[in-house]
Amino acid sequence: MTAAPPQSGGLAPLVAGFTAELERLLPPGPPAAAVRAARERLAGHTLRIAVGGRMNAGKSTLVNALLGRRLAASAATECTTVVAWFRPGPLNRIQVRHRDGTAHWRPGGLPRDPRDLGLPTEQIAEVVVEAAGLRPVGGCELVDTPGLDSLSGLDGPALDALARADAMIYVMPHPGAGDAEALGALRAQADGRMTALNAVGVLSRIDLLGEGHGDPWPRARQVAATNAGRLAGLVDEVLPVVGLLAQTALGEDFTEPDAALVRRLVDAPAGELCRARYSGRRFLDWDTGPLTRAERGRLFGLLGVYGIDTALAAARRYRADGRPIGAAALLAEFRAASGIAAVVEQLTRRFVDTADVLRSAAALGAVEVALATTGEDLPADLLRQARARIGELRRHPELRRHELARALAAVAARRIELDQDAAEALLALATGRTPAARLRLPEGTTPAALRRAAAHAARDWRRLEDGPLRDVGRYARIARELCEAIYFATPPEGTP
Repeated sequence: MTAAPPQSGGLAPLVAGFTAELERLLPPGPPAAAVRAARERLAGHTLRIAVGGRMNAGKSTLVNALLGRRLAASAATECTTVVAWFRPGPLNRIQVRHRDGTAHWRPGGLPRDPRDLGLPTEQIAEVVVEAAGLRPVGGCELVDTPGLDSLSGLDGPALDALARADAMIYVMPHPGAGDAEALGALRAQADGRMTALNAVGVLSRIDLLGEGHGDPWPRARQVAATNAGRLAGLVDEVLPVVGLLAQTALGEDFTEPDAALVRRLVDAPAGELCRARYSGRRFLDWDTGPLTRAERGRLFGLLGVYGIDTALAAARRYRADGRPIGAAALLAEFRAASGIAAVVEQLTRRFVDTADVLRSAAALGAVEVALATTGEDLPADLLRQARARIGELRRHPELRRHELARALAAVAARRIELDQDAAEALLALATGRTPAARLRLPEGTTPAALRRAAAHAARDWRRLEDGPLRDVGRYARIARELCEAIYFATPPEGTP
């Protein structure tokens, strides 16, 4: 194989070149097929994001929001137990992939009843849902995984879906002690590749926190911040969102007739309307109001109580200005009130903008697994050269940061012990998007200050590297080398 790659510059072309060369040298068989799949995956230029979480967490609702259409089965239907991939296609159709390796196509979307897929659920490996004109957030391919019961884990198809994903969104409706366990299990079942560098958390259904009415955001921000700290190393951030309202805000279902329902609702007597909005049941049973039961059911199904409150507040503001509110204005209000904008921004910044690095890391991981599990009959020299080349590629700075993210997961699981300052420094170094952020410095820090901080941090990591704990020392060495790389990449002040 060719010489070691440079330690900076684009990563995906280096990994693509390696997979193409390795595929050419391998004889036909499972390792060659796995390497070919990794090479084709890199050539596809599409980021794959898995959405995971415990049972009834709101995963499918978030998937629908990010797709901009209600394509994923929700409300705990039996199809939520099936792995489902969503991507744009020429037609609205589904490919049902059987566990025996065969597949068949059927027209339409994902049904609520899995019997309509033509096979018993236990014989289905996964389904691929294609929709004409679909424009998912960031152009990503999304996979909706079955809910994880931490006592039983995931089956083979779900694990395979996680293994083929480049990043993960972990959804939790009401965080508890079980989420750290479940998220750790997901990470372990994905061969350890899901870390704070490519996983974010979403706190769903924040409108149901506390009493389930009033402004949920102060409490939601507090709960999200608490759990971001508790899950540090496992996810990069925990973002609150009103899942149902987000699904409507980014979807196609809320139209002008629905806006007209909101305008009619504003005319209801204030006291009566206030009592009806206390709960979903009261709203649906409010037979003396201006809307029929079917109309109330539609609004509630689209918005929930919190979304109805948001719509009414916006409609009153517009009325005070002498304007009737329309669907476009209400959708903008829903986007702001749901919190989905922050989720989209985070996915774009954390995943889409670093897609080549995430896809390269996933491709290398797949090649490593294939060589380890099916490469025992390959020539020893070829295996040695391939593993050496993988080691060279893993010295690329971006992949070194992936190794640090694994250390964060180990810290979160208490497999290695670091004090709080060192753990926070490790988190910043692994997840920061700029040299300043990686050293916990403000943007705009002068080059001289950046170099001083990098040198100081490198000395701190050197002390840990030379300590008695082997696992801490290994990760401290990586951290030191990354700090030194920042130091040498930053020109001294006054350098032309």
